[in-house]
Amino acid sequence: MSVGQSIDWASPDGQLLVASVYRQMQRRLLRGPLIALALLSVVGAIWAVSFHNVFFLLAAAVLGLLVWWNARRSLAQVLRTARNSGVTEFRLDQEEGALHIINAQGRFRLPLSQLGGVTRYHGALSVRYGGGATMMIPDGPVRTALER
Repeated sequence: MSVGQSIDWASPDGQLLVASVYRQMQRRLLRGPLIALALLSVVGAIWAVSFHNVFFLLAAAVLGLLVWWNARRSLAQVLRTARNSGVTEFRLDQEEGALHIINAQGRFRLPLSQLGGVTRYHGALSVRYGGGATMMIPDGPVRTALER
């Protein structure tokens, strides 16, 4: 049995989906660093009031700017990669045990045994494969079949 779906990542809807799912990913990944940044800011405020030294507040500000800049840069890179992929067709062949991906960058066949960590997001499924690469599979019949 074969199930298929396609999406145009270069379309406005495709770009919106990529941005939405990537922001959800970032919220999960950056939770710890943002908590540490908040604690550093609190320590910096207490330190500034107690010792009249703003070193920790400046360190918190610099780290905050670096986190913000890195998040914006990586989102732009993900959007550019998605746009370059264009129309992507996903076809899940359950009898063969493989996921076929066809887009502007070529044809790929991924055995289901190589698919690793699966993370569910609102709007798409993030699947890790190979040596740590990830792909986004939007809501649809392929995602539903993979989740079973």
